[in-house]
Amino acid sequence: MELRNARDALRQAATSAENRFVCLKGAWCTATHDSGYVVTIVENPAYFGAACDTADIVVTPARLRTTGCRSGALLFTGETLRRFGAAEVRIDDQGSSVVTTAYTRPDRPWIRHRAYNWRSGTFDGEPLAFNDSGE
Repeated sequence: MELRNARDALRQAATSAENRFVCLKGAWCTATHDSGYVVTIVENPAYFGAACDTADIVVTPARLRTTGCRSGALLFTGETLRRFGAAEVRIDDQGSSVVTTAYTRPDRPWIRHRAYNWRSGTFDGEPLAFNDSGE
């Protein structure tokens, strides 16, 4: 499938995919939740832009140079899960998405490794101070 047709294909799949995923093998899967939110899983990073433009929530295992979608869609990458652990997304009574992650910051020694940047060989952010009392 040509990339320029990806947006149309994703939109069409989402409208026909209420509560079930419609997939293009090796590229993406998309579905529309009861809340109206469109969720797209991107396997091939070439479809990342189209997914962001057509979905409310985008999930990809790929490492991307960006940390968000320019459209404002929620983005979850392998890096997001590595840094913050499992994520729960729920839609509140006002129709807004609420995200809760297992870890909000690496403030304990047993999760400090999540902030390690393997490319630079350093920890992201400010160094944390630990004391013997576990605080």
